[in-house]
Amino acid sequence: MPTLLIATDGSEYSEHAVDYVIARAASCREPVRAHLLNVQGQLQGVNVKIFISKESLDEYYRDEGMAVLEPAGQRLQAAGIECELHIGVGDPGEIIVGYAASVACDEIVMGTHGRGGIAGAVMGSVAQKVIQRARVPVVLVK
Repeated sequence: MPTLLIATDGSEYSEHAVDYVIARAASCREPVRAHLLNVQGQLQGVNVKIFISKESLDEYYRDEGMAVLEPAGQRLQAAGIECELHIGVGDPGEIIVGYAASVACDEIVMGTHGRGGIAGAVMGSVAQKVIQRARVPVVLVK
């Protein structure tokens, strides 16, 4: 059973990555298993640590992550694809590569661009980092 990691931030390109996995699964002879990962940027600063409890911060990350993951997860499940939802916190490129290794994914699927700004106008900076560091194939979807 091929195991795919879909990194999603809720952007249009991430939605296309989910579409790619759905189409790929439809053409596979064996079932595809998906891990859907959203990475939240870590809130930093003195005020964050002083005024916001760890529990509140964790709840914030969970709520923001699930708002992105649930619609994509529902689309995958409706297509008959088994998927698990995961939320990481920190540097997206590092979290994606680390998570892919930790669950022995066969492939990482992600959009060429995310919600970031102009940095990496040809290809998103997170995608570039994942390509450079991943030990499994990376499929970038436009």
